[in-house]
Amino acid sequence: MKIVINDQVHLSEFRASDKDGLIAHLNDRDIYNRTLRIPFPYTDASADEWLALVANITKQQGRPVHWAIRTADDAMIGGCGFDGFQVGKSHRGEVGYWLAKPFWGRGIMTAVVQRVCRHAFEEFGLVKITAHVFARNPASARVVEKCGFQEEGLLRKHFLKDDQFIDARLFGLLQ
Repeated sequence: MKIVINDQVHLSEFRASDKDGLIAHLNDRDIYNRTLRIPFPYTDASADEWLALVANITKQQGRPVHWAIRTADDAMIGGCGFDGFQVGKSHRGEVGYWLAKPFWGRGIMTAVVQRVCRHAFEEFGLVKITAHVFARNPASARVVEKCGFQEEGLLRKHFLKDDQFIDARLFGLLQ
């Protein structure tokens, strides 16, 4: 399965061959600091766990709900996907995403999030997509705002990471 974003970027399922790319890109403290579920350091075992988890979720959902972001030459440079829903049964899901640091600031993630949200509305039957953004991550907030998400509230001390409470901005996009 391939989802075309533009002539430079597309999405596909994660592959076992993405393991080295996952380790290389996700061993970055800036990515770790801006995400909730990506461990640091990102190890060989972390990549194995992620690839197994995605395979299991794909099987449970009956189709992919997480994708690798790839360049035109098929290099894996990020990931995006949906959690907190069951295809065909839920009306709402949460989008999450990350992008390798050398690709920040190019509009790639905005284009990806726009496309996967359209895919989720059309293919998964969702009517609402949410995104939790750390209050200290204005770049991620800009991504979802450019995609039409509206801020629905500030969730104080909503997440606990590294023994610190983190405020999150909750965003929602309606079909």
